[in-house]
Amino acid sequence: MSEKIDFYYDIVSPYSYLAAVQLAELEKKTGAEVTWRPIFLGGLFKEIGNKAPLSLESKKRYMFSEDLPRLARYYQVPYTFPEVFPTNTLKVQRALAALPATERPALSLQLFDLYWGQGQDLGQPEVALEALGTKIAGLADEEVAKTALKDFTAEAISRGAFGAPTLIWKDKIYFGSDRIHLLEADLLSS
Repeated sequence: MSEKIDFYYDIVSPYSYLAAVQLAELEKKTGAEVTWRPIFLGGLFKEIGNKAPLSLESKKRYMFSEDLPRLARYYQVPYTFPEVFPTNTLKVQRALAALPATERPALSLQLFDLYWGQGQDLGQPEVALEALGTKIAGLADEEVAKTALKDFTAEAISRGAFGAPTLIWKDKIYFGSDRIHLLEADLLSS
């Protein structure tokens, strides 16, 4: 039986994007199975009293002009600073939460690419509709989607998450896109 990892993420998080693009390789190398669990990062921050890392201007400048472009080059993925940041990802996160777990990775990667790769504003209804498709976009307004996203967010908080991306294996937290190699090493040595 393969090891199980829960991946808590929000499309608005650039480091969630950089973690997401590493997960297929992690599964391939370790045989582990990653379950993608969308959360609403704004709701998580509000609930636990955390703040986005952008409150410090020098950190914000470094993050967007140096760190993220450098990491995108390293992982060989596109990076374009989004038209609007942060944007409201509530609709897309609800839609992802309403989908079966097996459908989340492919659509999430597409959404990450639109927002962080191409810089499109997923908070705009027409962009979200085009990205999600009418059927999936319609899910976002259903009560089941709202409840699912709230539940995933509450679950992440109850397990100790304080931001995104958070990966959890055997109740151990691996926070950030730069901790996946540590998770891989731990999986391979277990």
